[in-house]
Formats: sequence, structure tokens, C-alpha cells
Amino acid sequence: MAGQAAEKVLSFETGTPRYIQVAQHLQKLIDEGTYSVGTLLPPEAELAEILGVSRHTVRQAIGQLRTRGVLSARKGVGTRVEKPEDDWRSRFTANSRGGLFDFARTTELHFKSRGTVEARGQVAAEMGVRPGRKFHYLAGPRYYAGDDKPFCYNEVYLDPRLKDVVDGIDILRVALFMLVENKTGERVKEIQQDIRAVHLPAEVAGWLGRAPGALGMKLSRRYIGSGSRLLEYAVQYYPGDSFAYHTVLSST
Repeated sequence: MAGQAAEKVLSFETGTPRYIQVAQHLQKLIDEGTYSVGTLLPPEAELAEILGVSRHTVRQAIGQLRTRGVLSARKGVGTRVEKPEDDWRSRFTANSRGGLFDFARTTELHFKSRGTVEARGQVAAEMGVRPGRKFHYLAGPRYYAGDDKPFCYNEVYLDPRLKDVVDGIDILRVALFMLVENKTGERVKEIQQDIRAVHLPAEVAGWLGRAPGALGMKLSRRYIGSGSRLLEYAVQYYPGDSFAYHTVLSST
């Protein structure tokens, strides 16, 4: 039976939608070569039965992988594996929503602190909000899956109305803005990204194994919803000696 390759090994976690976890499981099977490039996945109904989820959940999971270009679907043919994933250890790039999905999927963000904060001074200016506006704040180190040393440190500022999106989640393995979209029912219209050199704050430096004040890179993203509303502001700190950013410029 072709679908036995996807035998039910899932132990569903709370706080992460099931279709996301199914998508991660299928991606893992693809990465391991269980489903190689050019082969077809079992039919949706068969996958649903094997994994113990609804067909709708399987369809949503496949939709996620199709969005990233990992799978394609043709009527009368089936769902085909299109390409392998890039290794995020060899480069850092996120030139699209799909790139951010993949980056989040291959890493783990461990929340070590959370609470309510007011955006003031330089933080408010960088976020583009009025001083004193309150946000739900989370922070912690990010690891490549399976590693025991973090490669960057993250801070997240969420609209307080979205607090329950992350309630109960201590380790995040998906793109947070996708959970925000699921909660609000609206698509993030724009992601504004900035990169600048900074001196690492003491707490960040400690997590990254650097001296306080060491040179680092700060990557920030503003996730904008309808009506130019800021839904999420995310910051990543990297050691200056290990940060690399790759992009491609195409002529027109």
C-alpha cells in the first residue's frame, strides 16, 4: 500500500493547527526521500485515513506545501513532489512568504519571556506606532531543529488582541504570522523588512555566546494587515561574524 510510507506517527501538539503539523510531517517524509521528486503522494482520502485526520485537514496541509512550490496538483494525475528543500544552514534568505514559511519550519523559537510592554522611544519609532501603545511581547532564542546552540535571538510584539494566538505555545515551529492570519481571517498585506548593524544587548549576547556590546546584525519585520494596521513586529539578532543575507536582483 503506497500510503503506508505516511504511517501514523503524529503526536499532535496543542497550540498549532493540525493541518500545519500534517504539512510538517509530509515535508519531513519528502526531505527524507520517502517521497522523492517526481513521485506522487497517496490520494487525500488515503492519507487522511492513515494519519487519523479529516480529508479537509490533509487538503489544507497539501495547500501549504503547494504554496511553497514543494508540491503540485493536476486533475486526473494527483499530487506530485516538485523539488527538495534548501538547507537553511548554508544561507539565510527570505525573499517571499514561502521563504519565511520554510525558515520557520526548519527552526524552533523557544519563548523564554512574555508579557505586556509599551512601545516607546526608538522601539516605537522603528515600529511606526505612537509612543505608549501596548503590545503582547515574547522573546527567546531560535535554534535549528536538532541543534543545542541558538543561532539568533528573537523578539516579537503582537497586537494585544492576538495574545491567544501564542497562549500555550512555548516552542514555535511555524511562521507566527500564519497563525495570526488564521486567527484574524485576514491576509498580511505587506511585510516590511530592515537590516542594520547593532551592538548586541547583554541578554541577547549571552544567549548567542558573545560579549555584551559585540557587533551584531538586527533584522526587523513589520507585518501589515488591512488598513495599514500593524499586526506583528518581529526582531531577530544575529552575531555579526555569522550573519549572511542572500538575495537575487533580476534585470527587467
